[in-house]
Amino acid sequence: MNRLSIFAIGIAATLGVAALWHALGAGDRFAQRAELISRRTLDYYELPQVGAQLERHPMARRLILSGPANDFQHTELVRVLDQVPGVIEVRWDPASPVIPYRTRP
Repeated sequence: MNRLSIFAIGIAATLGVAALWHALGAGDRFAQRAELISRRTLDYYELPQVGAQLERHPMARRLILSGPANDFQHTELVRVLDQVPGVIEVRWDPASPVIPYRTRP
């Protein structure tokens, strides 16, 4: 076998395993698990108005946050949710409103 044949077999095997992985629903289970952990974290910090979903079209390990939050929450939630297993990046939806941070009088 020459190098090109070995390379082609490797690509075919990789695509076959990826197709099998998606066909068995592993991608959806991964997304549900990451979103559940994110939801529990947001509930722990008492932020029910903030949502977290993985990008799914195409499937990515990017968590998108949405909902009203102040500047501090924008920064800290990205830092905290970046630690969810399997998540490679956390971003805020650009349409999410930034509410002004209020201090006590």
